[in-house]
Amino acid sequence: MKIFFEQTNYLLFLLPALVLAGVVVFITYKSKSQAEFYSKPQIILLSSLRFLSVFFLILLLLAPVVQWYQYHRLEPTIIVAIDNSSSMKNSAQESEGLVNKAKQELKGVKTDFWIFGEKANKEPNISFLDARSNYSDLFGEVENSYLPSSVSSMILIGDGIFNTGTDPVFSSQNINFPIYTVGVGDTTKQVDAAILKVVSNPTAFLDDLFPVEINLSFQQLAGKDSKLTIWQDRQLVYETNLTIRNNDFFQQQLVHLKAEKSGIVNYRIETTLFDSEKNATNNSYEFSIRVLDQKQKVLILEHGAHPDIAAITRVLDPQVNIEYDLRNDASGDFNLSKYNLVIMHQLPDANSANSPILQQLLNSRLPILWIFGTETSIDRLNSLQLGFTFENPRGYEYGTGSVNPQFNFFQTNELQVNQMKTWPPLYVPFADVTLSGDWQTLAFQTIQQVDMQRPLISLGRYSGVKTGLIAGEGIWRWRINDLAQNQSSAIFDDLFLKIINYLILKPNEDNFNLFYQTNYMEDQDVTLEAELLNESFEPVTDPEVSIQIKAESGLTYDYVFDKADNHYELNTGNLPVGTYSFQAATQLGDRKFTEEGSFRIDKLQLEQLNLQADFNLLYQIAANTGGEFIRPEKFEELLKLLKRQSELNENRVKQLVFKEFIAMKWLAFLILFLVSVEWFLRKFWGSY
Repeated sequence: MKIFFEQTNYLLFLLPALVLAGVVVFITYKSKSQAEFYSKPQIILLSSLRFLSVFFLILLLLAPVVQWYQYHRLEPTIIVAIDNSSSMKNSAQESEGLVNKAKQELKGVKTDFWIFGEKANKEPNISFLDARSNYSDLFGEVENSYLPSSVSSMILIGDGIFNTGTDPVFSSQNINFPIYTVGVGDTTKQVDAAILKVVSNPTAFLDDLFPVEINLSFQQLAGKDSKLTIWQDRQLVYETNLTIRNNDFFQQQLVHLKAEKSGIVNYRIETTLFDSEKNATNNSYEFSIRVLDQKQKVLILEHGAHPDIAAITRVLDPQVNIEYDLRNDASGDFNLSKYNLVIMHQLPDANSANSPILQQLLNSRLPILWIFGTETSIDRLNSLQLGFTFENPRGYEYGTGSVNPQFNFFQTNELQVNQMKTWPPLYVPFADVTLSGDWQTLAFQTIQQVDMQRPLISLGRYSGVKTGLIAGEGIWRWRINDLAQNQSSAIFDDLFLKIINYLILKPNEDNFNLFYQTNYMEDQDVTLEAELLNESFEPVTDPEVSIQIKAESGLTYDYVFDKADNHYELNTGNLPVGTYSFQAATQLGDRKFTEEGSFRIDKLQLEQLNLQADFNLLYQIAANTGGEFIRPEKFEELLKLLKRQSELNENRVKQLVFKEFIAMKWLAFLILFLVSVEWFLRKFWGSY
């Protein structure tokens, strides 16, 4: 036990307290009248009682605190967790039997039951319907829910298949108790043809080609042929034959489809279903894109002839719905109203730094893609306040590109991510780049194999206007390199077109803009954001923004957006699978604004892509935490062992306790007792 005072200089107060208590006693019992009434022993006793009561009262004013340790007996908890995802359906009866056996065998032992799948939950309702398997969420929730020493062990029942969250082996490293994993399911390599992943642009223009990347897996099918088909509604739009070379065969297929009708267009990808396959769900995949029926026009302004421009025009030439004008006179007159996007290559330069076209461009609020080069006047560009600033430029250097995995304005496929690392370096300004506004960096610079946090390609919105930045000269080398490596420039062309499409797609009105995804998965909340700008293009949130969402069945949902700091937000929660159209509306003063669009809710098939149990993963989790991997036939033996360990290993928890003297009832009774005894003795011995 330890006593301390809140006052750091308590000795300065403690000594006067002793003196004051002594003075009170002296005044009370050292007078002649008191000496006549009491004998010397009586005066000593009464003085002691008075001194103690006065001293304790003064002591309380110094707010003393007592500190000591309390020990508690803590019965350790055994956690039983079961995978509730749909890949466990084939093992449902066996798995539920294991849980029931645990409930019987562990009676009298503190036991908590958990399920995990999309999310981890205590006190579970087992259904085996979750569309995802997330082991790391279970480990994180358990770690946050229990004291470090309050859990003796965990029993984890699962098939080892995970498809969401971080690597379970890595995420289990923070667990400080053993995890005993129980493997259920079939580990036999099964005959299976599967569509693992599909990546496509969310938007395309009517009559244009758009890319679709398809990742396929074939197990135990060596030497066989498979047919890959793509259907638009009921019309076959693509077909090819694939030869399966081995029993663990992976194929990445890049297909270009033609957008033949406008609106939300649904596609279905299918691969051959073999007779011996047990899982037919992963042989097909559905996706949709939004096809726009509108011509787009691009103005390309260049400092002078340059191979970068040739690369850009070769990307745009095949695009039926994108036309472009190429001009090298940045000081000329332009009718900007007929354009949807402006590409500025190495401009402004020294000769056009004060050209009126720059101010015209900014006033037009057109999206602009700025491509840097050695002729660019960085000082002039910085002065335009475009949302990016090159700080302290010190010449140029060579830098390659590295795709940012956090970028989400559009999807980049694995080919683009891997290929960019091998493309030749661009000639980039040697300067730090500061972005302001709503920006995301698509690719960072890598200088001499060191990953820098300097943007190489960035896209975003500044003051409500879409803007793009390619901070380097020499993108033509990227296209040439793509041609040399792949006998096609499709990877570069697709990436550059995604940049163009992001910038060129503007909302119906500049003052009222809606932001949303074209596709959501069935377990995702449908979220939308709205932006309303006044005549000075400043964000306002005073008016109400409403929206009506209409399903294919004709059912309608009416919502009102929530107001945030400088925009509006809406979260509708989950919606059933299908295609939806919507109309949002608001009014600012006398002006009415509407925005129409559509999106699709797709069925989630993660759990059906792979049904082969992965006991190796469960073994690694157990080994990583000091536990053990077992099969169900040894489950009862494990339960008895853990029960014995739990009974033998009750913990004594040491808890540090702080308590103020003034909160201690016994001290108040002590002071009252001292005062009462003194009063009684004075009365008893005849004093008033």
